[in-house]
Amino acid sequence: MLFILAFLLVGCDAVLTPPPSPTPSPTLTPTARTAATIVPGGFLTPIPPTPTFTPTLTPTPVMHIIEQGDTLFGIALEYGVTLDGLLQANGLVADQILSIGQSLVIPLGEEEDAETGMIAPVGNMILPTPTPLPLDVAGVALYQTPVGGTWCLGEVVNTTDNPITNMQVQATLVAVDGTPLISAVALAAADYLAPNGHAPFAVLFEEPPAGVADAVVSIVRGETVSAITAGFVPLDVAQTEGAVSGPQYRVAGQLVNNSGVTLQRISVVVTLYDAEARVAGYRQQVLGDEVDIPAGQSLTFELLLTPQGLDAPADYQVLAWGIN
Repeated sequence: MLFILAFLLVGCDAVLTPPPSPTPSPTLTPTARTAATIVPGGFLTPIPPTPTFTPTLTPTPVMHIIEQGDTLFGIALEYGVTLDGLLQANGLVADQILSIGQSLVIPLGEEEDAETGMIAPVGNMILPTPTPLPLDVAGVALYQTPVGGTWCLGEVVNTTDNPITNMQVQATLVAVDGTPLISAVALAAADYLAPNGHAPFAVLFEEPPAGVADAVVSIVRGETVSAITAGFVPLDVAQTEGAVSGPQYRVAGQLVNNSGVTLQRISVVVTLYDAEARVAGYRQQVLGDEVDIPAGQSLTFELLLTPQGLDAPADYQVLAWGIN
């Protein structure tokens, strides 16, 4: 029968073609996010700010791994997405407590402009840059790193009558004649800044160009506390003391909760100043997701910092807040 069937097929000029092999599905590799360098052997100040990250727009999801000090608001600003979009994409609420190592999906859309051909993010996931409030910048100083980089340190001063949040600055290194050489942006180290408050910032230029003579810092973002960010509540700071401790500087004190509600996710920022009131270093620390302060109670804190410059700090400041 097989012989007869083959004879008939040949006689009819038929061609048998085996079915094509299925094409394997491409493997999607998530876009990698550069991790911050961890310096071993003690605490170093200033803590390098997370580099401004511009993700490649691709159908592959962009992921963010939670690190110490991360907040939902800060992550939304870092990637240029709205807080609502970030919450919806991950099934979270505004006062969600994050865990170190937790993965978040960054909701990015994309669209090609018909005229320019450029790919740009679109949709309500993109966070518009509002007109910044009329804030001041003070205490700016430049410090050289042992490997040839340059730190630009300073602080944002809240000159308004209301608390503010989401403070972002742009630091530009300039030549002797004022010519801009290189710029970078960074968030100030405070989620909540009361009127007349000072929030430090640090911008690291790993490979600064030759001829740097000074730095110019401008305010890029600064917003009043809204209904969403009203969950940040300031803590009173009492009984502080600061002293040189070996190669570092130790600051300790009490955080007092006079808000009337229990506060969680307590954050502390200590800023060091030199004799000319310039920022000589800072450190921001979250005291842990399991740490809270009931209404009317206090909590002891202690931070070690390594100041920039050759002289011991002349003064310090402590900011603290929690989430209700």
